[in-house]
Amino acid sequence: MKQIFKKTILAAAIAGLSNYAVAGDVLNDTLEYSTEGLKTLAPDAEKTIESLVYELGANYIASDEITITFSPAGSLSSFDADGYIIAEGDVEGDSITFSLLSQTDDSVTFRVTAVTDNYDTTETEVDFGAALLNVSSILADDVSVTYSSIKAGSDAAFDEGSEGSNTGVLTSTASQISAIDVTDKFDEVIDVDSGRTQFEFSGEDSMTFEIENDTSLEDPAEFTNTYVEIEIQTIEDGEDLSFVSLNGNANYDDGLLTVDYEGAVTTDTIRIDVDSPSITPLIAQAFSVSADYFDAGADEEGEDTFSAGEDVTAGEWTLNGNVVNIPYMPFAPGISQILYVTNSGDFDGGVYVTAYDEDGTEYDLGMVATAGASSVTKITAQVKDALAAEGFEKGKLSIDVTVNAPDGDITVQAAYNIGSDRGFVITDQYKKRSDMYFD
Repeated sequence: MKQIFKKTILAAAIAGLSNYAVAGDVLNDTLEYSTEGLKTLAPDAEKTIESLVYELGANYIASDEITITFSPAGSLSSFDADGYIIAEGDVEGDSITFSLLSQTDDSVTFRVTAVTDNYDTTETEVDFGAALLNVSSILADDVSVTYSSIKAGSDAAFDEGSEGSNTGVLTSTASQISAIDVTDKFDEVIDVDSGRTQFEFSGEDSMTFEIENDTSLEDPAEFTNTYVEIEIQTIEDGEDLSFVSLNGNANYDDGLLTVDYEGAVTTDTIRIDVDSPSITPLIAQAFSVSADYFDAGADEEGEDTFSAGEDVTAGEWTLNGNVVNIPYMPFAPGISQILYVTNSGDFDGGVYVTAYDEDGTEYDLGMVATAGASSVTKITAQVKDALAAEGFEKGKLSIDVTVNAPDGDITVQAAYNIGSDRGFVITDQYKKRSDMYFD
């Protein structure tokens, strides 16, 4: 009799533990939506998760309850389920029945109302119905669902597991269009010997870009147009330049090159051609590119605009002009500098200055002045002010002076005063021209 009693206790213990044996499992795969596609919808739009499927991880009995909670708060618009749900087991005739018990703004609760005798519900897959989610919530964050169960009449939680398998991510978002990637940049050198009217190596320069348009996302946007814009500085509105697009239509107006495409562009090569030796001077400059995608949208409020990158580096044009190094120039209270640029040619030339201190720190001062044709230009104050703006006021510098004019037309003079004493600096310009004395 004692042995039978022990076996009865053991059987009861095993039956009780079956409620905690394994964890429930969310079987819904995450739906990844296109951010751009969702943004084209009306603000109060909804998306439907057709079936919320959960694999039970315990043996449920009558009056057990299971609550389905959606997060973040406000993500659930409505829940579409029958008054009761029947899930069948692997063996014919086995089933468990859930009845809708209550619903809040963010959750819905079912109660087990019937279970086939001797049917262990563990690993039974239950389709609880469809959930309608607010698009605004999907755009704001991932929408998750959590299944929590309590035992009949005790409020004791069960079927939770230790790895969070009873929680799953229903929706996430990703940008359908990637940032514009410039794979080949503008990189030509303007030839100053041509009066800055030609490139040094060819008659054209080009850049190539790529943009990914991932239409495999849920509800992708159908883009109607794409516009790519590049700022280009020219003289006289670029009338002597030609702008060519491989895949779109190029239009240049008032310093802005716009290329438009029908639909979603993913790649293009944009070329700038120098038409003839008689064009107006080219300008050394850095380029950036921006891209916008347009979609008419599902609402009736006009087009939606989506950026694929703003002011992305797209290369530069440099000059092969005169470069002179001033190897030494001191800066300190009581020391004054003397810097002149002489231009004996027929073209004005921008004067660009880069300096290096004793620690190797670089000070890129940009264009500090214009050396007018057939004139002498003092650049002392401009250089000193630009250095101060960069935080340099005292020390010794090596200075590179670049003038976008033919090499033979430019001379740079450098000196400094300490009290009544003057120090003259021999620039590398004289070293370069040392052979002029040995004709």
